Amino acid sequence: MTTTANTPAAPRTDRLELVKELVRGSIGVVHKAHSPQHDRVTALRQFQVPQWLDDVNELLQRILAEARAASALDHPNIGKLYTCGYKDFNVFVTAEFVEGQTLHEYMSSRTPDLNEVVAITRQLCSALDYAAEKGVFHHFLNVFNIKLLPGNEVKILDFGLIHDKNLLSQTGTKKLENEPYLSPEQVKNKIPDRAANMFSLATIVYELFTTRNPFGGKHLGEVDRSISDAMPHPLNVANGRVPEAVSRVVLKAMAKNPADRYTSGAQFMAELEQAMREPRMPSKPATGVFPAVGNTTGSFKAPGNTTKAPGNTTSTTARVSASPGTTKFSAPSVPAAIAVRKPMSGPPDQWKIVGGIMAVLVVLAALAMFFQRKPAETTDDTAAAVAPAATTAVQQAGEAAPAVATERTRPSTSRFSQGRKAAQFVNSTAPATRVAADGQITVSALPLGALIEIEGRSGQWKSPQTIGPLPPGTYKVTVSSPGYAPEARAIQVLPGSRAVMEVRLAAAKGFVTVHGSPAGASILVDGKDTGQVTPSELVLDPAEHTVTLHKPGYLDASTDIKLAAGQAIAYSPTLLVAGRSDNIRIVTGNKLFGGGNVEAGKARIEIKSEPKGAQVIVNGTLVQKSTPVEIQVEAGSYDVTLQKDGFKPMHESVIVGQEDHARITKVFAR
Repeated sequence: MTTTANTPAAPRTDRLELVKELVRGSIGVVHKAHSPQHDRVTALRQFQVPQWLDDVNELLQRILAEARAASALDHPNIGKLYTCGYKDFNVFVTAEFVEGQTLHEYMSSRTPDLNEVVAITRQLCSALDYAAEKGVFHHFLNVFNIKLLPGNEVKILDFGLIHDKNLLSQTGTKKLENEPYLSPEQVKNKIPDRAANMFSLATIVYELFTTRNPFGGKHLGEVDRSISDAMPHPLNVANGRVPEAVSRVVLKAMAKNPADRYTSGAQFMAELEQAMREPRMPSKPATGVFPAVGNTTGSFKAPGNTTKAPGNTTSTTARVSASPGTTKFSAPSVPAAIAVRKPMSGPPDQWKIVGGIMAVLVVLAALAMFFQRKPAETTDDTAAAVAPAATTAVQQAGEAAPAVATERTRPSTSRFSQGRKAAQFVNSTAPATRVAADGQITVSALPLGALIEIEGRSGQWKSPQTIGPLPPGTYKVTVSSPGYAPEARAIQVLPGSRAVMEVRLAAAKGFVTVHGSPAGASILVDGKDTGQVTPSELVLDPAEHTVTLHKPGYLDASTDIKLAAGQAIAYSPTLLVAGRSDNIRIVTGNKLFGGGNVEAGKARIEIKSEPKGAQVIVNGTLVQKSTPVEIQVEAGSYDVTLQKDGFKPMHESVIVGQEDHARITKVFAR
């Protein structure tokens, strides 16, 4: 067997006690194991290199070289790699076993606040910078191989594993989960470097800030296109709590061109902390007020032009426009510079002119009221007769009067008509009329995809969703999701406005996503068949549970979970093909029971228990001798169960190759 230099020999299953299989990763099968030699718990990864590859020896050397470099890493935020080696074409890797939630589980159970995100990012940047300085880069950086210890201490796992398509053993579902964290270079099958790790890091930080991955998709092609071509939405759009400056920093780290990204985690972190210190501009909520007719200052420009007379004298003109069947009167426009002054004093003749103008305006207002109240009694001749007189009076007053200061208000228009002819008057004192309109409701809820219902309205929606148009009023909005307590609120919709409803549902259950390879295995929870097969999602009560997968021809895979309300756990084991149990033979000394020597190419399993005399069941077949016993089996995977009256049954899984000699020793507990 070949091993890495300066490291202990590669682990063998007969030198490690397999405790249980862990959640399946991208390469091979991972077990929690105990090393009697070092008296420590380790993570044992086993995978096979296809021997039919033309460059199989070169690939094995690459695996060893990458593991050798990673084993030299010694950083508080990096999981330690202990050993790596292979026998034939089976590779064995032992690494530090880290208890704790993955970053994915952490984000599924709660939404981290901004300061927590910054603290986690700082540790990730420190670890990646340290590894990069040693020439080691992560091939699978994602939220599934980052663990959080108590106090939010970060541990990055799986440094030293290479990304090679011939080694990947992930299911289609698992690959779809991992793919969104690749860099554009990795999508193009390039070896990851510092810039690629920066992109993956920024993708994780984006998800921490917004609780959603920017490159999610329904299939791998869609995800790869998003990574290579699509620019993610700004973080402050996906989550209004995130400052715009922070969004700019994270998006720069996610630039498609590696040269446009930050060159180190330290640089990225410095820019991020600076962005967090910048003052935030409060966003203006929708008010539902529509702009009135006129310019942005609230003034109204009447038809006509304002000109200056010779001698630097400003005059105000009134213009009458006429069209067939229509007579329009407009009040004289007054320059804004004059309108803000106090009225100027002048000779008595000026006041007479002002009085004449006011009298004309009063006549116009009276006529307007008359025609509005009794349009049927107004004749075309009356309107025609009034128009020239009013026009002449206004023009004469304008020619004789110097610039006169008046108080102006935003005008509105009143229309009246008789037959096909109409006259339009300007009321200089009436305020502009606001137009009522429908509104909208925007619902953002966690978990994503929660069901939205509005009382009294047909249809259902899934969050996040903007619903409208809705007539102004108060609506009862209910948000629900399986495993969560529903929440209902009364939401008021104002004319032309958008009401915002943000909900985080309180989890009442826990969630277990069960995959597994091959698919179609029966799922048992606490020994009871759920009637579901893999892949499937279970909604379970908060408690300790045992999840078991059973498929004929394969060893059962089982794990114990402690589920809290709102916690999401994924379990995706690789079922091992069961070794044959119909040809098990008992070894007695150096002879086989029934005569004959130990056959070549067979394996032996020595089984002992304390106290002795326990029944032995191997892959469901009862061995015709109690402990201690030694049996001969073919190379393969075996599930050994020991039973003795008055004691709890004991289980052990063992994988043996040709001519291997495995030992199982168990002490019964009452």
